[in-house]
Amino acid sequence: MPRFDAATSLLVSQFILDRDSRSAFFKEIAARLKPSGILANADLASDTSSEEYPLLLEVWQRVMSGANLSAEDLSRIMEAYAKDVAILPPTETATIIQAGGFATPVQFFQSGVIHAWFAKRNSESIC
Repeated sequence: MPRFDAATSLLVSQFILDRDSRSAFFKEIAARLKPSGILANADLASDTSSEEYPLLLEVWQRVMSGANLSAEDLSRIMEAYAKDVAILPPTETATIIQAGGFATPVQFFQSGVIHAWFAKRNSESIC
């Protein structure tokens, strides 16, 4: 199997609702990277139980409404966020990435509820 220097996963793992399966997803990526390979990952992430989450979500809806989405489309998206997307606190998402065979992920970007991290594959990972 060829090994790669880097991989990206952009807005993908959030759709894996089971934590073990989500960690396995990252293990599969790590298995395809060279020992010092880099992962760049972005997912929806937020502490949905926080007082700030409804405010952040309201602003996020306004941002998305600029994409000419109908009120019905926005409503469907918000419903999906609640049941079809694993929106976890950023620290939990980072922990899942790390459990997948990566060093501590470093958050380098946030826009609304989208967070992005980079992480180096653990050289001692058995893949």
